[in-house]
Amino acid sequence: MYRLVVIDDEYIVVQGIKALLSRLKLDYEVVGAAYDGIQGLEVIRNEKPDVVITDIRIPGLDGLSVIEAAKDECPDTNFIVISGYSEFAYAQRALTLGVKDYIDKPVTAEKLKNALARVESGWAKTRYEDDKKAQANREKFQELDQIFEGGVRSVTRGDAGSFREYSRQALACLKELYPDVQDFRREFYKHLCVLSDVLIESQKQVERGSLVSFQEMEKCETMEQIQTYGEGVLSDISKHLTADQTGSRHRVILELLTYLDEHYNQDIGLSELADRVGMSTAYLSVLFKTEVGTSYVKYLTDLRIKKAKKLLQDGYKVHEVSELVGYNNYRYFCDIFKKHEGMTPNEYKGNVWNPEG
Repeated sequence: MYRLVVIDDEYIVVQGIKALLSRLKLDYEVVGAAYDGIQGLEVIRNEKPDVVITDIRIPGLDGLSVIEAAKDECPDTNFIVISGYSEFAYAQRALTLGVKDYIDKPVTAEKLKNALARVESGWAKTRYEDDKKAQANREKFQELDQIFEGGVRSVTRGDAGSFREYSRQALACLKELYPDVQDFRREFYKHLCVLSDVLIESQKQVERGSLVSFQEMEKCETMEQIQTYGEGVLSDISKHLTADQTGSRHRVILELLTYLDEHYNQDIGLSELADRVGMSTAYLSVLFKTEVGTSYVKYLTDLRIKKAKKLLQDGYKVHEVSELVGYNNYRYFCDIFKKHEGMTPNEYKGNVWNPEG
């Protein structure tokens, strides 16, 4: 029996998925459910499920931020995203977060069954791999991640020469990792979508439809046809790149860092920040990590802990500090603080604050 967690801010969706699993008699047990991102992350950390099904738009932390935060503690958990968003928007983040599948709303029995079947298929393949091949694949996936990040940086910097080299390396990795035609087509398409969106964010005059087309990619039936089409898209992106930078992206990040310093105690998901500056969530995620050097979730956590330490030094009680820095769940705040500082808030308070000192 596989262990499953459902996260969605709509009660009817959570209950609907439970009912569908029961009706389909699938080998899954729902071991936890949550209706916001913070609660959902805590459930994942406690249950360490085999599969998590989460909506993108949930309060607290958006679904994609929950996945990013949970990956380090639950590396074996598989994530399925449900959303009313377009496939294009999903593809943008899925490549970097390793989301296993995507279900567009409304969730139906067929969609749920197919998504879980694809996850199980991945497990079956993994079980038949020997240790040496599994290790080689992990290293190759890590290599692909590094190449992908380099390709994104080259687009944001307008470096066409570097972009062409990263594209060549990425194509070689994708062909090695996905020898099956359908898998290769799906993953290459995701890769092209992200790079196209990054370019569009920096060059507003470029039209999305002029770069990559899902319909055209679907027409490709062989590895050679897929590669030819993809190389054409990459070539078009390369032609659009320029050597100069306006610096506008830097100004956007500085604006957001100032905003976070003033509103860190509020429930701010990455999607809300993206809406604030008129960017896609996928592009802002990549840009934030490139410019700041860490993910948005980790940056916000570090900022909150920094503020919490100052408040503890000033003599505030732990439960007061928890609320003041944006953690309404006291126990969750204590767990995060201990993981970050190696001691509980009370231990830290005792070490640094002496009212008679």
